Amino acid sequence: MRIAVVGLKGGVGKTTTAVYIAAGLHRTGRTLLVDTDRQQSAVLWSEQDPIWPLPVVARATNDVHRHLATLGAGFDHLVIDTPPGDEGVVGSAVMAADVVVVPVAPTGLDLNRIMPTFDLLARIEAVHPVLVGVLLTRVRRGTLAARGVREVLAEVGYPVLDCQIPLAEQYAGSFGTFPVDLGHYEDLIKELS
Repeated sequence: MRIAVVGLKGGVGKTTTAVYIAAGLHRTGRTLLVDTDRQQSAVLWSEQDPIWPLPVVARATNDVHRHLATLGAGFDHLVIDTPPGDEGVVGSAVMAADVVVVPVAPTGLDLNRIMPTFDLLARIEAVHPVLVGVLLTRVRRGTLAARGVREVLAEVGYPVLDCQIPLAEQYAGSFGTFPVDLGHYEDLIKELS
């Protein structure tokens, strides 16, 4: 499976989502995590854990899909973490994927900022169709925000995944350690499979 975690807006949980997906897929086969963000958050995350079990490489280029043709050889799974705002790198990551996950927090600003991501995906679809799913992240329990965002996304035709990731210390405080308890990301991996 080749999954790109994309979104042109920052702060929605792309790196956390990529790391947790990679950790889950690592259980089922050889997995490579590719960090295409110049800030290298996924690389830094992996470097904090001395027993990190899967390879993480940095490739912040507009032709990452070409590099991954050879770099990804021998891996069962490829997970690509993308940067905010860089359409060239994000587009190239999508070209290397079969599945695209678009994390979005259930806020008006995040919902408004998802449109440029889908505009980019629509342009790429003509040459490289992929399965796309919007993942609601940082969902506060007991609020109506997630349901409202789901309704708005459905109205405009964006495919929303059933799984949603709650705002939880389990994810917010996990930087620097390899995820063992995947929590709700376990459900996401099942849904994507």
